[in-house]
Amino acid sequence: MAFLFSPKVRAYSDESLESYLLRVVAENFFDSYEQLSLAIREELHELDFEAHGAFPIELERLNVYHAKHNSHFRMRAFSLLESLLNLPPHELQKLALLRSNKRFVGGMSAVHRNGVDIPLSFIRYADDGIETVPVCPQCLKEEAYIRQVWHLKPVNVCAKHECELLHHCPECQQPINHIENESINHCACGFDFTTASSKKADNQEVALARSLFEGDALSNNPLLFMGTSATQRFAALLWYKKRHAKNIECKLDESVNYFEAWPKNFYQELDEFVAGAELKLIDLFNRTSLSFIFGELILQSQCLLPEDKTPHFIYMGLMEYLSKLVESHPKSKKPNVADMLVSVAEAAVLLSTSHEQVYRLYQDGILTSAIRQKIRTRIDPHIGVFYLRQVIEYKTSFGNDKQGMYLSTW
Repeated sequence: MAFLFSPKVRAYSDESLESYLLRVVAENFFDSYEQLSLAIREELHELDFEAHGAFPIELERLNVYHAKHNSHFRMRAFSLLESLLNLPPHELQKLALLRSNKRFVGGMSAVHRNGVDIPLSFIRYADDGIETVPVCPQCLKEEAYIRQVWHLKPVNVCAKHECELLHHCPECQQPINHIENESINHCACGFDFTTASSKKADNQEVALARSLFEGDALSNNPLLFMGTSATQRFAALLWYKKRHAKNIECKLDESVNYFEAWPKNFYQELDEFVAGAELKLIDLFNRTSLSFIFGELILQSQCLLPEDKTPHFIYMGLMEYLSKLVESHPKSKKPNVADMLVSVAEAAVLLSTSHEQVYRLYQDGILTSAIRQKIRTRIDPHIGVFYLRQVIEYKTSFGNDKQGMYLSTW
């Protein structure tokens, strides 16, 4: 039996969870979300004692990914709330940002919604820092609800109206944040966002916003191409930011131009590293870690973990370059750039396998350590010990399209 009135307009497929709950607040004539949450907790206390404590009082803690240890209770609380609102099953869960087992570049955490994994660092207001959640005045004028896409840092324009999102109130210049203000259409000063004027957006930003989830069937850009999944696009944007951003406020729309020339511009960058490698050396190539010259090039190419069935185009681009690097620098008496050392962790990325499998390849003599190892001492996974040449040649022996090198357990 319904305990609360649900909004006359059901949840939109692209609406944020916080936005829908604010509409519930308005529909039930509560003064704030806190009053609503206390009423819900009181009712949940009678229905399920464990779940009632998992329902947050603060709006900023509402989403499921904020629950560190009791996310399953949070999901149960949402199911009970759906019954209180007389909603169909899983209606609120469809709006939530869920926890994900995916890891992005460098082991960064992710959230999940509607089949798409998104880096947690791309979610606006994911931490306690004061941050804007921008809006499109024209979208609000059409339908008064907050779009989930406005919560994503790479999105700063409205793809539908091709205008810039509004980050600050035109009246008082305060950051726009419906979670702090608990109002969808109005600023704390009373300004109505639907009356604000819109500024035309940059074409590259519109292209990124439009293709971020759906893709572009006509584009040759691997970032925008429809064959690239939305999760892989987010991984590529995070890779670009970590590799090229000099500060936190990196303009990710510039990535559209960067990937337009992929992989040519990427290979030019690597060629510059190779050209200057000898000047940077303090020892022979076969005693120098690849990371000393290239940094975390290999580790960062593992854009997603666990990997998708289709390898990421950034990983494929790097593997093609390293294969050609080894081919163009055959083994000789004088060590060359193809004889540099990779660590266990880097070898695992190159071979698309686990650390344990790399250790087995070493134990079975397939990979040779450049450093004499102490008996019964495990190799440090982050120190260069294996020759790049050997690792690439071993991978090539299985075929370039083969993902994962595994040995028999016997």
